[in-house]
Amino acid sequence: MALIYNAQANPHIGSLGVATMHGDAQSSDATPLPGPGANRWNVSMTRLGGACPTILAGRDGLIQVLCTQVFAHGEFITPKISILDPNTGRELGHLDIPKGALLGGVYAYLDSRDRMVLVDGSNSLIYVAHSSDGKRLWVDERFDLSDFLTHNGSTDRVVGLVPDWQGRIWLATAGGQVAVVDRERGSIRSLRLNKVQTAGEKVDNSISACPQGVSIITSHAIYMLSASAAGTPQLRWFRAYDRGSARKPGKLAWGSGASPTFFGPNGDDYVMLTDNSDVQENVIVYRTADGARVGSAGLFTPGASGTENSMIGVGSMMIGASTYGYPYPKYPDGAGRSVPASALFAPGMERWDVTPSGLKQIWKRAEVYSSAVPRLSTTDGLIYTCERRRGPAGLADGAYVHAVALDAHTGRTVHEQKLPHHVNLVLGGGDTLQMVGTIDRNGTWWQGTISGVYRIAKA
Repeated sequence: MALIYNAQANPHIGSLGVATMHGDAQSSDATPLPGPGANRWNVSMTRLGGACPTILAGRDGLIQVLCTQVFAHGEFITPKISILDPNTGRELGHLDIPKGALLGGVYAYLDSRDRMVLVDGSNSLIYVAHSSDGKRLWVDERFDLSDFLTHNGSTDRVVGLVPDWQGRIWLATAGGQVAVVDRERGSIRSLRLNKVQTAGEKVDNSISACPQGVSIITSHAIYMLSASAAGTPQLRWFRAYDRGSARKPGKLAWGSGASPTFFGPNGDDYVMLTDNSDVQENVIVYRTADGARVGSAGLFTPGASGTENSMIGVGSMMIGASTYGYPYPKYPDGAGRSVPASALFAPGMERWDVTPSGLKQIWKRAEVYSSAVPRLSTTDGLIYTCERRRGPAGLADGAYVHAVALDAHTGRTVHEQKLPHHVNLVLGGGDTLQMVGTIDRNGTWWQGTISGVYRIAKA
């Protein structure tokens, strides 16, 4: 049964559902395009020599992939942008880009001209264009951010970026700064996010935008901002959340693991986050206009509750998946030790709806081991994700990943299929590493792995 996709179209971003890592500027993790459905799929892999967390689809139909570093033979592999043939998955062309931090620079978006926009390892905001056949890529525009990012002898780095509805580029840095880039005037106006922790608020995930403004989640709080007439970022409201006493296993940083998500009957009535409360994490929903708390609910199994992934947000519906204990092969620099030091990968997927009386649980699947950021197709009503199930020894060491489709109305698994490659990088590189998938206009699901991209299409 179809659902209503109501994310508003940002005129400075490409097609809805396929132009940002989380689908759109609001980070709904949904798409209005139908996926491959609940029948047998044809599966193939394109190996690209690195982890591929960002897969976007242009209006021209070509698939654009940002592959970041993988540590191999003592060296980081150079990241690159690849263009894939939508009909075969074959790499048509690529462009190497300067190295940044491990797992850094993974957030990008397609602008209204199908150019990939990102910040590279040289601290430049770049716009990467490509030829009509996808065989040639080049940097079409470049804006140097070095002066802004370098201060007091240290260098900050950009974590996330998004254009607002006026076309201004917003940046969030790991060190807790938010900035608005005015490319025409060559200026950057910034604000430090430190309302909760004067020295130490960090940003670990991307930022989201809606017609009302821009939201950023730091390691301590959620912020809602807008820009003045001169383009200076201005704080509208903020709310601290429970960040817990330490990072949890299966999370990449201490604090919320999510990008903020705008959703609601009008597309941006609410904004939500997941916190890092010690025993049981919560999803918390705020009213976008004024930060009023709409409701909250505990997620997953107490004592094994945590998620690194943004929840799906469409209409009044939210769907999230557990990543507690997920066996990441490496953590970012500065992540720190987790408490406990290790844990088994804990399953869980849930749907909650916003109702007049608060948040209501619609269904709960306590046995789903989601190993990718779930993506909802509102047209076919299916949630597409991958599962890395526990192996025969009872550990989170399942050797293969299953691609699955679940009914968004009931949570029931309606189709599943074992993917052909071993999760280990040397043996197969099929680990989906909690990366997001994208569904293109042909109904093909493109899923990133640690070594390339799966192409999952109707048989």
